[in-house]
Amino acid sequence: MNSILTYEEAFDIIKEHFKLLKPSIIEIDILESVNYLLAEDIVSDIDMPPFDNSQMDGYAVKFNNELREWEIIGEISAGNYQEYNVNINTSVSIMTGAKLPPGADTIIPIEDVIIESTRIKLKDNITLKKGNDVRFKGEDIKKGIVAVHSGTLIKTNNIPLIASCGKNKIKVFAPLRIGLFATGDELIDINLVPQNDQIRSSNLHTLSVFIKELNMIPVNFGIVKDDKTQIQDTINKALERDIDILISTGGVSVGKYDYLKDVIEDCGFELVFWKVKVKPGKPLLFCIHKKTGKSILFFGLPGNPVSAYVSFNLFIKPFISEMYKYKQQKRFIAKLEQDLTKKDNRKTFVRGFADFNNSTLNTQHSTLNTQHSTLNTQHSTLNAHICTVRKAAGGTQSSGDMSSLSDANCLIIFDAEKNKLTAGEIVEYRMI
Repeated sequence: MNSILTYEEAFDIIKEHFKLLKPSIIEIDILESVNYLLAEDIVSDIDMPPFDNSQMDGYAVKFNNELREWEIIGEISAGNYQEYNVNINTSVSIMTGAKLPPGADTIIPIEDVIIESTRIKLKDNITLKKGNDVRFKGEDIKKGIVAVHSGTLIKTNNIPLIASCGKNKIKVFAPLRIGLFATGDELIDINLVPQNDQIRSSNLHTLSVFIKELNMIPVNFGIVKDDKTQIQDTINKALERDIDILISTGGVSVGKYDYLKDVIEDCGFELVFWKVKVKPGKPLLFCIHKKTGKSILFFGLPGNPVSAYVSFNLFIKPFISEMYKYKQQKRFIAKLEQDLTKKDNRKTFVRGFADFNNSTLNTQHSTLNTQHSTLNTQHSTLNAHICTVRKAAGGTQSSGDMSSLSDANCLIIFDAEKNKLTAGEIVEYRMI
């Protein structure tokens, strides 16, 4: 595909290709399972709860609507079950979580009775109901029922149920292994001091952190010179390392030493597209490799740090998040604080700052409460009232200007067909 794609076209193409990735399944300890995607149904091997039990400290009785006092014949605490046969005239003192004795079907909370020696009497203002404060066997989950379904992103709130099913080891989808390398004769490691025309290579560190934040595994192949043989050797080495995605930075533009586009095809990758009508990040290269029995996606990102960051944010992160059911990046709306202009027809993502400390938030708070019933229909208006957005401070919007990226907390979306956004206008943005 030779034509320059729109953002929407590129997004849809990448989305379809991500469906070709098939993460392997691994078994991990339950203690390490949070933020992994479950790859098996967790089936309960017991009824939960496994027996009728009391959910209150009180007295276990056999319900009879006409009785208001009972003889105490014993006591049962959690984990210390003793069998007492309860009839309509007798009761057993019982603690929270303790198993009910035969015949008992109702719990009277201790605060609802008057204790007189070996008898209890229901207080005058208390009405007893059958089954009161009893957790019945299997009422949560019955034996053989799926407790947690495959495809669930495991969070801390899933752990009690998984543990109660007796699962110490859990099958999950393995994190993607994502290879990284940066190209450029000018690049040096970040712990070196640049000399003459050298530049510290920040992209490998940026993308590694991005990948780890997504709970994936970065595989760093380092800095590669602008040399066809070195680039090809690095790509072939990456293909031998069982990676799922390969990402490079630099070498994808139209310069004399931008070799990547030619070399990647020599390594068995099929070119899907090159260049997207976005700013920053126009020279995005996307390829696929299908010769190893599995599909491997390749992203050639621009070398400028901001372009690489934004490209990963726009074209890689959303699909990993969708595959592993992480929280999706959402678009929000806000009131623009200043005019923004651009000269071309590229969809532009302006480094911005969404200000949630807007004074309108407090003045509109009482209105929000009184207008609760219209909250959904007024959603767009609500967002506009509680947030403003402006271009990030620090430096320019150049694709090599990292200070404005560091000062930003969002990307303001400047549509391709527009050349000006006016102060006071409602605009879309996405958090970063």
